[in-house]
Amino acid sequence: MPEIKDAFISRRGLLKALAGSAALGGGLGSLMLAASGVKITGIETLALEDPGKYEFTLVRVRTDAGIDGIGQAESPSLVIDAAIRTHEGLEGLLRGEDPVQVERLWQKMYDGTGLWGRRGVTIAAIGAVETALWDIAGQILKRPVSELIWRSFASSKETAAIKAKVGPYATVYAPGDTEAEIRHNFGLAVERGFQAMKFEEYPGGFAHVSAKNDARLIRIVREILGEDRDLMIDVQNAWYDVGQAIATCKLIEPYNIFFLEAPFPPDNLDAYRRLSERVDIRVAAGDWGLTTRFEYMDLMNRGGLSVVQPSTVRSGGISEIMKIAEIAYRKGILCITHSWNHMVGVAAAVHVAAVVPNMPYFEYPIAFPPSPLITDLLVPTLAPDAQGWIEVPRRPGLGFQLNEEIVKRYRVQPS
Repeated sequence: MPEIKDAFISRRGLLKALAGSAALGGGLGSLMLAASGVKITGIETLALEDPGKYEFTLVRVRTDAGIDGIGQAESPSLVIDAAIRTHEGLEGLLRGEDPVQVERLWQKMYDGTGLWGRRGVTIAAIGAVETALWDIAGQILKRPVSELIWRSFASSKETAAIKAKVGPYATVYAPGDTEAEIRHNFGLAVERGFQAMKFEEYPGGFAHVSAKNDARLIRIVREILGEDRDLMIDVQNAWYDVGQAIATCKLIEPYNIFFLEAPFPPDNLDAYRRLSERVDIRVAAGDWGLTTRFEYMDLMNRGGLSVVQPSTVRSGGISEIMKIAEIAYRKGILCITHSWNHMVGVAAAVHVAAVVPNMPYFEYPIAFPPSPLITDLLVPTLAPDAQGWIEVPRRPGLGFQLNEEIVKRYRVQPS
């Protein structure tokens, strides 16, 4: 193992560098850190499958110091593996590089894949690798990722403190086919202490029958949650008619909806703007395959949204989400990350939520059916406390390791 004790910036040098960086609005993440002496040796794709239930794609970046980092992509494992392993792919671009140079390496990957990337699944692969690089950098610098990515949004109303606890909202999916199932599934989330929950469209359920039926279902969920918890709704692009969307929104507005997610297909930006201008519910979008700040700027400027939802497993990585969040902040728009049941992505979201002022919630799964790939993938377990809060890790890096027994049990060939 190479000697890395000289990798660490001295306390005096670090404080001096941070002071200069803070004046420019950045934290450690914006620094060109001193050479760590550590080199990237390879990138591994981990395809995991719980047959008949879930498939997940993880990446692990390895170094010659024996320090590994993990990331995750919500994309087919074979495609992610191809982006990593192909000639002039991500592994070839990063082999031999210093892993603490995270933002420079993001640019190297973005530029190096420009002819066949720039958006879509290639950005998901870059984001997974970038998350793993932050994990490694934190371990080398002996700092949690939240400290490395902190940046000033230049607000006179926000302190410089990193939050000790952050608030997840629970996506309860599937919501249930019957009223009894809905009451059971959401009742479990209430029992676990969540202070915000999301109700999803479902065949034969919300967004698929009538506005009157939609209002009936939302009334049931609001009864379960009570008046003090926030309620979100995900339409999952099921509507194509702005008139239908307005009719439903008018009927459900009395139930105090925190946001309405993805009412239309993601490219129908004019429909988003027309709806946003006509209803009093926050309209949200952004998790459905959108990547990079450039697509999110278009979504915010043309779509007229009140909430953007960059994905920690699709949109380009932690640094890119920080940029999206700051752009949203300038416009008075909330940024609430998507990750669904991808638990390495949830771990990344914890650190982002700890430093982003306009991120009151991030997504956490209450998944039916359950799976060890969700509940047992990370060590220690990533779960909220009895009051619905998640403690921001003070451990180096992301602060979580893969449960190698679970990885071994469910690992398959990329497909």
